[in-house]
Amino acid sequence: MVASLTILEPLTAALRRHLLSLRGRLLLGVAAVWGLLCVMLLAFGWQSGTLLVEESNRVHLRYEAELVRNAITQKIEQRLEALERMADRLPHAAAGTLAEGNHEALLTLFEGLVLVDAQNTVVDNWPRLAGRNGLDISHRAYARFMRHVQRPHVSDPFIGIVSGKPMVMMLVPRRDAQGRYAGFLGGLVEIDRSELFEDFKRLRLGDAGHVVVATASGQLLYHPGQRDDRPDSAAALNDPGMNLALLGWEGETLGETGQGHEALKAYRQIWPADWVVGIYLPMEQAYAPLASVMKRITQRAWWALGLLLPLMGALIWLTLRPLTRLAQQIKELSLGRRRELVIPTRMTELRRVVDIFNELEQQRLQSLGDLQQREAFLRGILDASPQGMFVTDTRGRLTFVNETLKELLNITPPIRLTAWAQRIHEADRTPMVEAWRASLLEHQDVVRQFRYIDEHGETLWLDVHTNAIHVEGEFIGLVGAVRDITQRQHEDALRRWEAEHDPLTGLLNRRGFERRLEEAFAAWEKADTPSALLLFDLDHFKPINDEGGHALGDSMLRQVADAMGAVTRSSDHAARQGGDEFAMLLPGCEWPRAMRIAEALRARIEANGLEHRGKTWRVTVSIGVSTFQRGDQAVENAVRRADAASYRAKAQGRNAVISA
Repeated sequence: MVASLTILEPLTAALRRHLLSLRGRLLLGVAAVWGLLCVMLLAFGWQSGTLLVEESNRVHLRYEAELVRNAITQKIEQRLEALERMADRLPHAAAGTLAEGNHEALLTLFEGLVLVDAQNTVVDNWPRLAGRNGLDISHRAYARFMRHVQRPHVSDPFIGIVSGKPMVMMLVPRRDAQGRYAGFLGGLVEIDRSELFEDFKRLRLGDAGHVVVATASGQLLYHPGQRDDRPDSAAALNDPGMNLALLGWEGETLGETGQGHEALKAYRQIWPADWVVGIYLPMEQAYAPLASVMKRITQRAWWALGLLLPLMGALIWLTLRPLTRLAQQIKELSLGRRRELVIPTRMTELRRVVDIFNELEQQRLQSLGDLQQREAFLRGILDASPQGMFVTDTRGRLTFVNETLKELLNITPPIRLTAWAQRIHEADRTPMVEAWRASLLEHQDVVRQFRYIDEHGETLWLDVHTNAIHVEGEFIGLVGAVRDITQRQHEDALRRWEAEHDPLTGLLNRRGFERRLEEAFAAWEKADTPSALLLFDLDHFKPINDEGGHALGDSMLRQVADAMGAVTRSSDHAARQGGDEFAMLLPGCEWPRAMRIAEALRARIEANGLEHRGKTWRVTVSIGVSTFQRGDQAVENAVRRADAASYRAKAQGRNAVISA
């Protein structure tokens, strides 16, 4: 009883000291809670609104980007196909050749045609422009490209020697009756007049949204302000996203433009022309409707608060009257003048407080004794455990860590969970923290394995099991056990690697490659994600094994593996399927790029050689290329096409690339 009275004295003083101001504080609290609630709701509404606005605009921007990319790609391919058909009918170059045919339809696609011989001299042009025939254009980059590469090409922008206008040229090679290179046929496209960029005016991007088209070499082709010489057209190529796109990346992002404005941006590659399209939607324009709505909601919330305060003040005053009597009777109880509390009130909660008040002190003392005994017993058990053990309270704060765990993790007191969490490996930190929080909120057990960086910088794999402890149905904290499983993880990782890799070359084996093929095919079925497949074996490899020995053969296989690694990206998969059979999977790669990679691989392998006993040994490859196509039921469809293409390459003389 004396202990109870000692506790009651400060409680009574506090009640009497703050009772008069409690009404004001509650009223202020109501206002504060209302204001905080409004701010939280507005913040949540703004956050949700911005996410919705951003996502909806991102979807819209993605649609527009695909629309622009497909439109330009179709127009470029249409023009190149038209030029190829015409070039097939012009095996011989002579002045007046272009005027002989009926080519008026091509004037809807080009501003002019140019016929160039194998020495890069303009032989004919149509419609005829004085001064153009006889020009030597060997200094032009596109002319040198055509002479050496001899495939369809779209040039970088240049100023016409005769017309003086900015233009690009679309070119296709010409061949004579024997199939030799005889020059090229080019279609001139004036940048300022071409209908290639006409569709941009109809895009639904608002007042400030715009489209930028540039070449992969960093030259601006189209910007809505370029004809007015506005400075933002010159700054378009300074955009960080555009700089990445010029390196081959495509996708959507949120960030600053070259003019310092935040915008949603989408980038697409125009592969037939090696161009980049950038589409920009300023966020200020996207957020304007949302900001207007939030402003109106805020004004109405403050009006509601002004009407609510007087009503709440009256209710608080009436509600707190019984507390004055409670403070007085607690004072009397603390002085021994009263044996019990008697408060006439209809408040159920206050009557319950009065009923249990006299029992509270005895229960507290008894509970305190029991708790001390249980805690001492638990600490003894946990400290004696050979495993790392820890205990937390209901809020997840550490209340006990045994010596085994301190030695395992090389940690010294004081120990804070925030510092502990920072040592969890970055890739595992978020899932582990979320599981920990869920365990505390939902009183659930946790079983997790994660990487941990100790104070010496070493990475450990830890296995953590925590159990939620309940006493009489009430959650009181967590008890956890920690084991070091680093060695087991390393052994498991090594077994997984060996199961899917070829020990000689380090490439994927057939099993590992087939698994990645299935994953790529699933991505194709689900989202139309393109992938390319290359299959080949080595030409003339058997003599190397028979005459040079298996050691030389193994060296040649490793050299082929190195060549495959040199032409692939980190996301590509190279495999040795057995013997001298190899394969490559190029996720996200479409047919034109796959053909370029296959050709680069063929050339690199052909150029390599091994010196052995004074003789240089070489191999070549016959590569079959295929991609996933509509109607494929399984990966075997693409594999059969690539395999058949590889056999055709061998049948045509080996050392070739054939597509299915």
